[in-house]
Amino acid sequence: MVRRLTILFFLISVITSTASAQTTSPKTKWTLEECLTYATENNISVKQAELSKRISKNTYMQSKLNLLPTVSANASYSFNFGYSVDPTTYTYQKSNSQSFSPNLQGNLILFSGFQQINTIKKDQYDLQSTNYDFANTINNTALNVTNLFLQAVLNKELVKAAEKQVDISQSQLDVQRARIRAGTMAEASIYDFEAQLARDQATLTTQRNSESIALLTLQIALQLPDEQPFDVVVPEVNVGSVMSFDRVSPHEIFQYAVNNQPAVQSAQAKVMSALYTTKIAKGSLSPTLSVSLGLHDNYYNQSTRPGNISYSLGDSLHSKPIFGNLSSAPTIVGYDRLQYSYTYTPIPLSDQLKNNLSTALSFNLSIPIFSGWQKMTNISNARLQMQIQQLNLENTKNSLKKDIYQSYANAKGSADNYVANLKALESQRQAYDVTKKKYNAGLAASFEMEQSRANLAKSESNVIQAKYNYIFSVKVLDYYQGKKITLN
Repeated sequence: MVRRLTILFFLISVITSTASAQTTSPKTKWTLEECLTYATENNISVKQAELSKRISKNTYMQSKLNLLPTVSANASYSFNFGYSVDPTTYTYQKSNSQSFSPNLQGNLILFSGFQQINTIKKDQYDLQSTNYDFANTINNTALNVTNLFLQAVLNKELVKAAEKQVDISQSQLDVQRARIRAGTMAEASIYDFEAQLARDQATLTTQRNSESIALLTLQIALQLPDEQPFDVVVPEVNVGSVMSFDRVSPHEIFQYAVNNQPAVQSAQAKVMSALYTTKIAKGSLSPTLSVSLGLHDNYYNQSTRPGNISYSLGDSLHSKPIFGNLSSAPTIVGYDRLQYSYTYTPIPLSDQLKNNLSTALSFNLSIPIFSGWQKMTNISNARLQMQIQQLNLENTKNSLKKDIYQSYANAKGSADNYVANLKALESQRQAYDVTKKKYNAGLAASFEMEQSRANLAKSESNVIQAKYNYIFSVKVLDYYQGKKITLN
């Protein structure tokens, strides 16, 4: 029984460890959608744009919080030796003493030429600009990853085509060897087939190296560890009929993109930010009105107050005289023989803080008169910066227009090139079939056969390259039209 339980626990542990290893093993084959999702979360440029967006958000929030009053508190505790001023009575005391002074100060700006309101507007447009920059970074990253992904898929397709050619060459070499053994072909004819096989194997090695480099480039762009196994899933891309370029014009694409592309929207937000920067600079010429509320308190350890009073009767020589007005001059009419004395006790901290508390409410007006022309210079520079941002906006629109028209021309050219290569491939296949039949009938030399097969292989490679160039060019146009990048 114990043995059976031991075996059962062993099997459970093996199954559990195997399942755990399978769940924790890194992903090796990636689709385009998975690459795009991972890139938007891990790409360094995207992370930097995200941090910039968070900084702008904090700045915008702080500009709104600046409308609230500012409150500060401070306190000082002093040790005085010799002559010092009693902060509670403002009299000099000749004794070592200690004093404590707490303060609470509040300030609220009532008017400052609308600088605070304009600062909020400026920071709001700065936040919009960084949000658009973030979206533009994601779009550019997605476009770059799509290009690298298609490049990797292209190289994988070229590897398959090269492997196919190696198989064909090997098959033809085997047929040729069989003919030589049968005595129907001269032995020297085999060298051409062996040379062709070697050339096809060299081409296959080159294509595999290109595939590895393309995968590594994509892996680096995704910020994946170099030691992690990485490969891509070759999608089932059915081009079908090529895009009809008569249905959409580059002008229509530009009109949509200029109103929706994050790069243009970011430049527009920066123009508005510069406008409110100019208003802030103009607001510095306005007077500033503020209100302040201050609470001040003091404690002095030498402060005392009368305590107990003692009374006694004294003689006439040590008594206080009592004056009367019995004549024109004051005369002594008697003596006060009652004597009294005081004992002084220190005033506690709580009593002093309660009795010495003072409150002050003040309104402050600051009028700028002359500051070395600094404010006027700031206004002039703010206006110039706004002109720079306006020019940047126009430059962004012009660059966008240039890119769209160029991408449109590239897409149209890629479509024509793809169609032409398809026709060339079909013709080359027919030519190869004819040459193959003639060769099998002994009407064509081995050189003609190999030349026809090489032309067919080149046509197939050209079609594959033209196909993926066309696909990427169409994806670029989709990007400018705000469409989601997908290969489905």
